[in-house]
Parts: sequence; structure tokens; C-alpha cells
Amino acid sequence: MAITDISGVSDDARNLANFMQEILDKVISTFGEYSMPLPTRRYYTFGPPAIDGEQTVVSLLQMYIGAPGDEATEPRRTEDPRSGTFLVTIAREVPITQPNGNPPKADDIQKASEVSALDAWILMESTRAFDSSWGNLPNGLGLGVIATVDVDPPEGGFQLTRMTITMAIP
Repeated sequence: MAITDISGVSDDARNLANFMQEILDKVISTFGEYSMPLPTRRYYTFGPPAIDGEQTVVSLLQMYIGAPGDEATEPRRTEDPRSGTFLVTIAREVPITQPNGNPPKADDIQKASEVSALDAWILMESTRAFDSSWGNLPNGLGLGVIATVDVDPPEGGFQLTRMTITMAIP
């Protein structure tokens, strides 16, 4: 597969790509502050990621003109802030039914659940790093964020812990 050569693209067109890398870096940093290991496969992409292994992924779901959460019931000026809704997904292996048909041990399920609980908590804590992402407002904060964390049922041997976050894109 040949990937399009973008080496000549203007730097100002790279704003979204750079911002997505910053999101990934901030999540990694926050997990580091808690000494919580993350899967080593880390990247950003568009749309929900394929779950084919343990990974930490930032995805763009939507970008729009307006502040985070703005309903946009009327036209906006192009100078208004741009906001994006991003998905931060942590996929981890979890115990599965054994080849002999035996279910995983309850203790193993609970240990894996504790990892998911830590992921959920630390993801929500990472939102503190994202409220200063736009402009130079007097209080040092940004335009605010909207964030939720959810966990999917285990599937295919993986548990997904996801944060959906809407924030201004600088």
C-alpha cells in the first residue's frame, strides 16, 4: 500500500494532526504520573479503531465550528473556535473461556476489572490537561471540555475503556 506523500504540505495544515499527537502525549503523561502502564502500541487515527491487539488510540469522531458542546442552531463565523470530539480508547486483554470450555476464574476477571477501573479513573483525570488547549484566557483555562468514560463488555479477548472528549482545537 502506498501512503500519500505529504512532505510538502504547509505546516499550518498540520494543526489537527499535531493536536491529536498532543492528546495522545497528554494521556501517556497522565498515566505516567500514576505509574500506570499503557499498552505500547500507541497511535492516532480517524473513526473508532480496529481492535486487533492491546493498544492506546486517539481517534477523531467529529470537528465543528463553535465552542465545545455548542448546539450550532445558527451560522457561526469562521473565526470562532473549532472544536472536536475525540475518542481515547485503551484496549487490554482480558481472561476468556478456556479451550476446554471452562470459564475464566472469578479472581482473574476481578483483576482484569481492576485494571479497567484504573484506566477509567485515570482517563477522566486526564481531562485536566485538556482544558487549557485554546486561547489565552485570563484564568489560564480554556473553553471547557465535555467528557464521558465508558467500558464495553469484553469481546474477542479484549476489554475497551474509552473516553469521549469534546474540546476546543487550538
